[in-house]
Parts: sequence; C-alpha cells; structure tokens
Amino acid sequence: MPYVLQNVTSGELYACMQVNHYDLGYYGVKAWDSQQSAEADCAQWLGDDSLTGDWQAVHVEERILKLSNVKLKNNPAYAVLLSGESLQAIRRDAID
Repeated sequence: MPYVLQNVTSGELYACMQVNHYDLGYYGVKAWDSQQSAEADCAQWLGDDSLTGDWQAVHVEERILKLSNVKLKNNPAYAVLLSGESLQAIRRDAID
C-alpha cells in the first residue's frame, strides 16, 4: 500500500512530474512504498525549500492513488485534495 504526502492545511496531495516504466513523463501524485522514505524525502525538500508548508506522510489505498492521477489529467494546473476517502480536483490557482 502506497504512502503519499498530504498538506495538513489544505488536504492537497503532493504531485510532480515523474517517469513511468515506459519512460514516458507524466504529472501525478508522488507515492512511496514506505512511510519512512516519504518522510525522508519530505524533510529533505522542506530543508532545501523546494517544498513549503506543513506536509505529512499518509497511507492511501492503491485505488485512491490511481483515481488521484486520473483527476490530475496529467496537468500541473490541477491539484487533488483528499479528505477522508473523498477526492476533489481543483485548479491550482484556486488554492494559492
């Protein structure tokens, strides 16, 4: 089961450009296999200011991760908010 980073205030799931196993780039929610590796990356990114705010590593079901990526539409203009089991896709400029 994957772990993702979630903004404590807004509920936003951390997403970025990634490369899939076909070597194709896509914009999607970043996932880790363990909570420790997610927390380590988060601490590093907060330390070098490439990530700001209050983020925590949370466990999500695989289906939530996949649905999050569908809702992002491979478009960095969108963000996905998670509240309980509910996902909401919004334009990024609406949460800035």
